[in-house]
Amino acid sequence: MKRFWRRDQIEDLAFVTLLDFRRRTGLKLEPPIDVDLVGELGCGLQWDWDILPEPPSTLVWAALFPHEARVVMNEAHAPKFAASRGLERFTKAHEIGHWMLHVDKARTEEAEYSDGGATQYIVRDALASSHSRQGETNWLERHADWFAAALLMPAGIFVPAAEQLDLRNENSLRQLASRFDVSLAALRARLSQLELI
Repeated sequence: MKRFWRRDQIEDLAFVTLLDFRRRTGLKLEPPIDVDLVGELGCGLQWDWDILPEPPSTLVWAALFPHEARVVMNEAHAPKFAASRGLERFTKAHEIGHWMLHVDKARTEEAEYSDGGATQYIVRDALASSHSRQGETNWLERHADWFAAALLMPAGIFVPAAEQLDLRNENSLRQLASRFDVSLAALRARLSQLELI
């Protein structure tokens, strides 16, 4: 199984994931990308909500259970997700990234993190040092973030939309974030990644 991905490879995989979703559903690829349907119909994942345990000093937004092809969103943070739809969408896209990049679907297992015998990914840890392989964990999380950004803001759609706006203007940034239904922080990171700002 491949552990380290280059950013351009992740960009390509996110685009192929969207093309496969379009082929399966016949739906157009336009913003905002329906991350729930991409996960369900494109990747075969199921979404669920439950209270997830959080180790001390660790923030757990969601967890991926590869054996079940299931993502559990942490219900303890439902108010934060409700306050920022972009946070929920990015977290789901991030989990799809782990599924596509880090899980061997032929074996449907991944042993990076384990909790009481149930294999899972704990996503977006505040303290990666709670895991034994800190450097590797950071890369896995970074990969999933890159994938999420590319999935929600695919370059072929995002760049032309961004180039039509004055990206030095805060209102233009808010308009673009609203169009793609992402947070301003995710938008700025994507603009920087694509060297648009």
